[in-house]
Amino acid sequence: MCPSTRCGTMVPDSCPNCGASLSPTANYCSECGDAVDDDSWGVSSEESSWDSDGSRSDSRTEYRSSRRTDGDTTMAALTHVLAIFTWAIGPLIVLIATDDPFVEENARNALNWQIAFTFYMLVSAVFVLAIIGIVPVLLLPVVDLAFCAIAAVKAADGEAWSYPATPDII
Repeated sequence: MCPSTRCGTMVPDSCPNCGASLSPTANYCSECGDAVDDDSWGVSSEESSWDSDGSRSDSRTEYRSSRRTDGDTTMAALTHVLAIFTWAIGPLIVLIATDDPFVEENARNALNWQIAFTFYMLVSAVFVLAIIGIVPVLLLPVVDLAFCAIAAVKAADGEAWSYPATPDII
């Protein structure tokens, strides 16, 4: 395979979707994740499925990424992990200290969940006296761990995940 061509087809120097520069052997854009050449290997540039404005000219299904690239995804993910170990204190500190709107949204989601989790645990603890609260008291910490892990993975992917059964308190 020639470094600048694939079977006679020129590989674009930049992504038709976002304009990021591409390596000569790239199949997908490293910035937006869009397919660079899709299945058009061996198709001349005149027959390419990309229009001049970067949009698809055929009716194939597009799989676009819903990832955000404008925020600090690492700090947003760490906010949810902090919530596992520090309860609401870690997300509250991150919420106060950050200027990044994406991190702020994730910190707010984590803080709201930790407040709701505390409420659910208190209600379950009261119901332990009636014996029906034993199961929720045992299951809620596992749910907390699972929700925080899911939220951290989603934040690392650039998505601000809203925890289920969580009101917007903050």
